[in-house]
Amino acid sequence: MLILLLGYAITQSVYSDAGPIPVSIESRDVASCDGLNSQRSIWSIVWSCLSTIFLCTWVAVHPNVHFRPEKRNQSWLEKWLWDPLHEFFTYKVVLFLWALLVPEYILAWAVRQYVKAGEISKEVPEWTRTHGFFMIMGGFHLFRLPADALSTQFPPSTPFPRPPPNPLFNKVSFKPSESSDFVVPTGLHSRKDEVPVCPLKLEDFTPDLLKAIAPSETELKDRGKSDALTKLIVLVQTLWFVVQCIARGVQHLPLTELEVVTLAYTMLNFFIYVFWWDKPRNVECPIRVYKTSTASHKESGEEGDEWSDSWWFRWAEPILRYTIGQQDDYVTISKQRSIPMFWSGRMGEQELGLAGLGPSILGSAFGAIHCIAWSSEFPSHAELILWRIACISMISVPFIAAIICAWWTIDPGEQDWYEYWLVLIGNISAIALMLSAWLYVAARIATLVIAFTSLRSLAPAAFMTVDWTTFIPHI
Repeated sequence: MLILLLGYAITQSVYSDAGPIPVSIESRDVASCDGLNSQRSIWSIVWSCLSTIFLCTWVAVHPNVHFRPEKRNQSWLEKWLWDPLHEFFTYKVVLFLWALLVPEYILAWAVRQYVKAGEISKEVPEWTRTHGFFMIMGGFHLFRLPADALSTQFPPSTPFPRPPPNPLFNKVSFKPSESSDFVVPTGLHSRKDEVPVCPLKLEDFTPDLLKAIAPSETELKDRGKSDALTKLIVLVQTLWFVVQCIARGVQHLPLTELEVVTLAYTMLNFFIYVFWWDKPRNVECPIRVYKTSTASHKESGEEGDEWSDSWWFRWAEPILRYTIGQQDDYVTISKQRSIPMFWSGRMGEQELGLAGLGPSILGSAFGAIHCIAWSSEFPSHAELILWRIACISMISVPFIAAIICAWWTIDPGEQDWYEYWLVLIGNISAIALMLSAWLYVAARIATLVIAFTSLRSLAPAAFMTVDWTTFIPHI
């Protein structure tokens, strides 16, 4: 809404009486009324770009299950106003800002979940990648039954035959226990009396329990808030925007800075949709798995690593870990009421490197697309210089991350005489990334601001529409 209001204010300022600006407007004024059919307005440019950016940053994001326990005796104001607003601003808006300012991080998160979902689908018979996504995103949650609730002990089972270890990652994560304390409720009790404990991981289940409670792929897709048709419409809309930009380039018509920014988002949006195509979207209620009120709580109990106590490394280490996607190693799921926002499961360094290498390279390509406006006409020289500095920053920082990911993909056993050089390059890249991460965010904000402020003075050719008849064969 803030972006829409900003766009509206800019369009109004174009047609209102404003003070002088230090740019010659005579040669950059809106074209005359001759040939109005071949002209487009600022509002049409802003609306097309804002709608496409919205699709790429809000609709394209497939969040994890953000579970909120039900409350008893809740007031009308709290139920219909406070809780929805709190959910909107503390979770959905935060995800939107991440997608807006660091879109390649969302892509890296999607790739990590895609990899882990694929591993789970291979380890559990009859499971698809959609089931793997549902497990990773917190789709199963442990609850304790009330003390007076009736239940039946779930019988133990024989573990699934485990497949051979994956030679690429050299590990198998599914090690189910032969017995469990899970129960099946048999009495009548209120769902609000059940006590939520924590999300569950694949290792917490027995094979028979998975067979009994796991929904089918059709049921999982029904839990999501979008379908293949909705996703296809979004992809067609973004593809149409890309086609328009290419057509303007073919006819030597300039793109506004806002259109260049939007074009970069559409490139990453395509890959995000590819990796999250099978992931259910906006699932809010997980499947409940029960234990009695007196049963021991040992599920998802693997302790996470501790952050460094060093004062100088305390602020730099989270930047590095979150950038690479290693923050899950510092999370203890048994202490969480809901799955973390960017949870994708714990992964080894080599696995993280492989999952992060592609998104990091695409992140540099995302910054390189902004260079289309490198020689464009800006309202002021300062905006031109700031735009170019931002472009260089958005190319360099993801490239540094790509170097670290490539370093992690190398098997330590294969290092020989160049081992010290690899360690040196990796350490230098890590330090550079910790120091320059803030520069990337500043560059993203700068390009977004300049993209809107540059609309106050556009070249006449920017208002011309594409002559589509030139692309149609005719005599």
